[in-house]
Amino acid sequence: MPPAVRFLPAHPWALVPEQHRVDRSTAKATTGLYRESFRYVRAERRPEHCAPWVMGQELGWRIPSPIDVTLSPLDQTEIDPGHDPRIAAQAAARGELWTRERSTLAVDRTSWLHLHQFRTASGWENMFLPNGAGSVEWHLGWNVEIPRGYFLLVAPLQTGPEGLEIPTGILSNTMCGRMSNGQGFGIAVRPTQPVTITRGQHVARLILLHADSLQATSTTTDAVKAGEADA
Repeated sequence: MPPAVRFLPAHPWALVPEQHRVDRSTAKATTGLYRESFRYVRAERRPEHCAPWVMGQELGWRIPSPIDVTLSPLDQTEIDPGHDPRIAAQAAARGELWTRERSTLAVDRTSWLHLHQFRTASGWENMFLPNGAGSVEWHLGWNVEIPRGYFLLVAPLQTGPEGLEIPTGILSNTMCGRMSNGQGFGIAVRPTQPVTITRGQHVARLILLHADSLQATSTTTDAVKAGEADA
């Protein structure tokens, strides 16, 4: 029985990940049209006819944006606020400080960081949190449950929004459970230029990995020299 992944919307605005399906019927019809109607030109070598390519495109799930938003690069300086955070912010020439676990990040005040606050049982929460190294943690409004012994790979899309980097990361089922008990599932994103994203647009992908795949090893052998194979 195949492993099951369960996506749980936590807010009414959430859009859970969805599986992508390649439209092979259109490519097949186009190939037949060229073959039957044209003397020279053909459309046989379409990627939709390549099983490995199709499987690669359909693997896992794609994460849609839950909102319309325009992101811009967010320069961040990691500092020690000391006893006077105001002085520390002035020293870093930044407008505000964000405390993240054992670190403090100084950033310029940016509208999209504050604009997209969402309602929770305990009050308003920020959808975007500075994450360091120019990235932000984007909370997506849903939780996920994966079987024990499995991991989730967060990876970029080949056709993702231009100007939005998705740092590759791997999450265990324990980490996913910890997110469910906090602000919900989130991914790291790094805007490298102003980028406008629409609700429902795919921004990243999720791939389920078994623990064995993380422990795989490799071996190699020397190439057979010319003439040795016939010796």
